Amino acid sequence: MPEHDRARFVGTEAAHDVDGAVVVVDVLRAFTTAAFARQGVPAALLADVDFVLEELFTNIVKYSRGKAPVAIEIAAIPQGVQVTLTEPEADRFDVTQAPPVDIALPAVQRQPGGLGLYLIPRLVDSVQYAYSEGERCGRIVFRKTSAAASPGAAKRNGEERC
Repeated sequence: MPEHDRARFVGTEAAHDVDGAVVVVDVLRAFTTAAFARQGVPAALLADVDFVLEELFTNIVKYSRGKAPVAIEIAAIPQGVQVTLTEPEADRFDVTQAPPVDIALPAVQRQPGGLGLYLIPRLVDSVQYAYSEGERCGRIVFRKTSAAASPGAAKRNGEERC
């Protein structure tokens, strides 16, 4: 399998290597479920975290030109979880600045794409994006701290080192 078809998930206690995109979503879910259980993160947060992580990770895999594995770290925080995706060899793409989606339009009148990035800040408490030009490294950090609906727009961030 070519190097660019491999993804590496790095947790606080374990790492998994996966070949091919077909099984990635199942492996991501297993990874988050195990991390939540090990770290005592409330299971009520799992569905939103899985959706956001899957959306961000699949977008990175789909649009990235880099061949380096994407690192995913999950850490318990008070009443919740923080998830960090680090993409080496990245081009700058600030997920917090995604184009707006007009959800009032019928689906047949909307342009395909972008709905996942629209939903992300509505499902989590904060989303931050950082990019290091010199290292060509992108980092996305999101937090989820309660099973209740999160605010309509998450907090955002800018330039930072990976």
